[in-house]
Amino acid sequence: MRRQTSDVSVGRMGSPKNTRRVRGMRGNQEQQRLIDREADSTDYLTINSFASNRTDDYDREHLQKVSGKDNSSFGSRKEFNNPLLSSQNRTSHAHSNEQNITPNETSTKDLHWSVFLPYYLPFLSWVKQYNFSFFVGDLIAGLSLVFFQIPLALSYATSLAHVPVTCGLYSLAISPLVYLIFGSVPQMIVGPEAAISMIVGSALQPLIHAQKHKYDPVDLVSIITFVSGTTLLGFGLGRLGFLDNVLSASLLKGFICGVGIVMVIDAAVVMAGLSELMEEISEDPSQMAINSPFDKLHFLTLNIRSYHRLTLTISLLAFLFIIVVRHFKNYFSKSRYRFSKIAIYIPEILIAVVISTYLCYRNGWDKSGVAIIGPIKNEDNSIVFRNPINFKKWSLIKKLTRPGIFCAMLGFFESTTASKSLGSRYRLPISSNRELVALGFINMISSMVGGLPAFGGYGRSKINAISAKTTVSGGIMGLCTIYTVFNLLDALHYVPKSTLSAVAAVIGISLVDEAPYELWFHWRSRGFDELITFAITVIATLLFSMEAGIAVGIVYSLIRVIKHSAKSRIQILGRIPGTNTFVDADVSHSAADVDYSETASVKHDPFTDSRTCQKDEPLNLFTDSNFSHLNLQVLEKIEGCLIIKIPEPLTFTNTNDLVSRLKRVELFGSTRAHPASKVSKDTNLIRYIIFDLDGMTELDSSAARMLKDLLNEYHARGVISFFVRIFNNNKLLRRLRNTGIESSLRRDMDLITMGENPDDILSSLVGLEMTSQSPSSNRNPFPNKSVAVDAAGNEHAFYSNFYENLNAPYLFHITDALRLIDYYENASLQQYNGTV
Repeated sequence: MRRQTSDVSVGRMGSPKNTRRVRGMRGNQEQQRLIDREADSTDYLTINSFASNRTDDYDREHLQKVSGKDNSSFGSRKEFNNPLLSSQNRTSHAHSNEQNITPNETSTKDLHWSVFLPYYLPFLSWVKQYNFSFFVGDLIAGLSLVFFQIPLALSYATSLAHVPVTCGLYSLAISPLVYLIFGSVPQMIVGPEAAISMIVGSALQPLIHAQKHKYDPVDLVSIITFVSGTTLLGFGLGRLGFLDNVLSASLLKGFICGVGIVMVIDAAVVMAGLSELMEEISEDPSQMAINSPFDKLHFLTLNIRSYHRLTLTISLLAFLFIIVVRHFKNYFSKSRYRFSKIAIYIPEILIAVVISTYLCYRNGWDKSGVAIIGPIKNEDNSIVFRNPINFKKWSLIKKLTRPGIFCAMLGFFESTTASKSLGSRYRLPISSNRELVALGFINMISSMVGGLPAFGGYGRSKINAISAKTTVSGGIMGLCTIYTVFNLLDALHYVPKSTLSAVAAVIGISLVDEAPYELWFHWRSRGFDELITFAITVIATLLFSMEAGIAVGIVYSLIRVIKHSAKSRIQILGRIPGTNTFVDADVSHSAADVDYSETASVKHDPFTDSRTCQKDEPLNLFTDSNFSHLNLQVLEKIEGCLIIKIPEPLTFTNTNDLVSRLKRVELFGSTRAHPASKVSKDTNLIRYIIFDLDGMTELDSSAARMLKDLLNEYHARGVISFFVRIFNNNKLLRRLRNTGIESSLRRDMDLITMGENPDDILSSLVGLEMTSQSPSSNRNPFPNKSVAVDAAGNEHAFYSNFYENLNAPYLFHITDALRLIDYYENASLQQYNGTV
């Protein structure tokens, strides 16, 4: 028993044997390839342990002992397809690549259609495994959702969108049936949403009131839904699912909060029985203009004494009933009573609607001035299909394109938030592009019957996930809604609009619930940009309209994104004395007393914002963040040479800032110096500039043009430029070659090598290294592959890549460039002495 328990505990701590065996066949092989590649390549710190005549090197073992690590953020060399590589190296490299190909590296064209078709039609991935137990769970979830969602669809259509109830019911009926086929999240339930319905209502009200007897509201809804669907489908086919990462969550939360407040204001007007009075005032040009939510709030405060008593009583009772039952459900769902989990299925909204409808029919409240839904146009119990792209309606399409796009964007963000939340909770692979395609088809098909725009909602999806297994639960809800449309519309005749407005008010309050925590969190974390985004979105929504709120929020968010991407992050590098380790030297504080001993560690004090050295942990030489407060007072300053690291792709957005920061570095010696600072004395002493391009993974054409102009300017001033650690990317190398940057670098390379034979340069460098070391030193200055011969005929090991790179414009390491600078300066000095 002990042995068995021990095995189980080991299995828990590690992984099951099957998983371990599978990982052994795949994961360990991949890890071994990485180990082999690291063994074949050379660390950045010791690519060239050949030290310049300026400082002595520490060997690799010493750096590993100091750092406790075997790799470096600066230390990973990038291999690229250098045409000057020897044939032997090319052959071995190609052979190693062939060995590294795994069976998973197959293209789509090699897959059978039965393999990749379920990716585009997700229902095919589970339909073969569907069984009776799955159906029971889906049936329970679908029937439970019917009692929740049908009253909400009625409320959204009448109180928010101000359109016939069939628009909300058709949206709730058709959308889940389409999502059953194209949806990739089994627990997701799609249908009309409160915020989207508000946008539709605000867009349709001016058209309906201005042309009251000309346009059918259902036709207008059909156009908006179709525009939303085509927009979403285009985004999905264009693989623009990444757009959900562009806009911040504070924008969405701010807009949802604003929509919640607007919903409460609009619902309050109907709950008080003032909707007819507001329509009369808004249609009279001599009266106050009621356009924005703020205008409606102003109207409500001025005319609150004109409320309809019976309507207000019905509304308040329904509102309080829903609130109390929700608190009751919340309390019992968290308790440990026997039937506590069943409490969540109590349909409080349906109960309120049914009771108020029955009492209205029994007592004749409609004759006492209570507004009801009234007769619904569906005499022959058939669905009327509509053509949303009729060219006779082209003027309407142009007017409704903007709100349709707004609905698409907001609905996509809401659905993505819900799908990602469900995906993380149930460990589902979520593809934003597939969800975009599914939402596009949903709304395009729903528009043909005049349904409201439909999107995924997290609240109802969370309820559905309690028992649902697949998207069939949504299909069951859709079929029940279709049955309601065909057979139960007459029962909706006496539903009081005030009750539906009370439901809308409850939903609006629930939308505002998360705002206090959101504000507190960003205030606590000093996220002032998020607070500003939240505030301006809410204010613009209340003062102007929901379209203005989302537009202002998007513009501000895009400004933040552009500002972030347009700012270059170049670094001035300095060398730690006695090493070939280069770290960021552009800092704001002095750290002249930093301890560089083997046991030193640079730590950050969060209270004083300073770095302190402690003796307990080894100094990490491989992380730039540890040296964020070092400067050239403690780093070796290489005379006449400026080393710049570009750790990011260069595009048209950040290259201008890069050029301006480079000029600031030359003038003031720092990228953070204020333009009013005193000009550095070393401005005219810069003769060499080394660009470390390890992070420059991309280069667009506009950035390449500015980079070439910069190199030509340096060449005209007599400054020699070097590119080191260029990224291994054929597209990048091709662009450097086609734009002439490679030829500019080759021109500087020819200048610094002075047209000498590479063998002569190697011999000269070997001589410089041997004379710079003491005779008693036994450390090999070239501890790698090739052999070089000095003037005396002695053989010395040397790294072959440096030899080959003398004929190429790109270098592997900063020290390679420093060697060439040493060679050039010594050769120039010898020529000068010879002439003198």
